[in-house]
Amino acid sequence: MIPKKTTLLLVDDDKAITLLLKRVLTRTFDDEIEVVAFNDPQMAWDRIEKGGVDILVTDLDMPIISGLKMLECARNRNASTQAMMLTGHSTQDALLEAIEHGAIDYLVKPIDQEELTELVRQAIDRSKRWKLAILSTWKNRSQEVGAKG
Repeated sequence: MIPKKTTLLLVDDDKAITLLLKRVLTRTFDDEIEVVAFNDPQMAWDRIEKGGVDILVTDLDMPIISGLKMLECARNRNASTQAMMLTGHSTQDALLEAIEHGAIDYLVKPIDQEELTELVRQAIDRSKRWKLAILSTWKNRSQEVGAKG
């Protein structure tokens, strides 16, 4: 059993993008995920620090805190965070760096809504598998400890 809805954190300094993508994702996955959106990278960072997120969809190039730094923060808080990078300026170096930091996908703006929803579907499923694996491991571990005691 999955303990809670999957949490998706959407971060982009362009308010129009966050409004549009939040609406698309909420409409598509309302029963499955909680979409939390921020235009201020510092507020998003603070949200991650308060409690990890399952899926991170973040702009790569933002003032003060880059998408890569946001990814590092999210993965430090929850190693199984699924992360997708959004960018208006794709370069080979940026793409390689995103992969090295653990991004699962990389989308170039303007974002294709169907592609985004398909990638989020895959991330939701992957996140659920991680949660189930962790719960199963904890359950097995507690049974082993109980059997020894």
